[in-house]
Amino acid sequence: MEPNPGIEAARKLAHLGYRFRLAGQAIKATYHGPGKPDPHTVRPLIETMREHKQEALYFLKSYCPWCGGVATCPDYEGHPLCLACDWKTLTELYPGLRVKH
Repeated sequence: MEPNPGIEAARKLAHLGYRFRLAGQAIKATYHGPGKPDPHTVRPLIETMREHKQEALYFLKSYCPWCGGVATCPDYEGHPLCLACDWKTLTELYPGLRVKH
C-alpha cells in the first residue's frame, strides 16, 4: 500500500515540531520546535496537506502529536493514550498488556 501524501506531510511537520488541533474541518497548526521553522521546507508540506485534506483530517483525529504514531488505546474515561508514549500508564491501567516471557 502506498503512503498517502497528506498523511506523510502531517507526520513530517509533526517531527519538525508542529502540533495540530482540529476545529471542525479546519486544521490548526502551531510550531513548538526549536528556533524558527524553515519556510522552504514547511510550505510544500502544508500545501500537500491542503491537497489531501480529507485524508489528513482522518489521520489527525487519531495520531499521537508527540511521536506521530497512530496506535492508541483509551483510558477509563475514553481519552486516547498512545501505545508508544503512554505505555507505562497503559500497563498500569491494563496489566494484561505486559508481555510475559
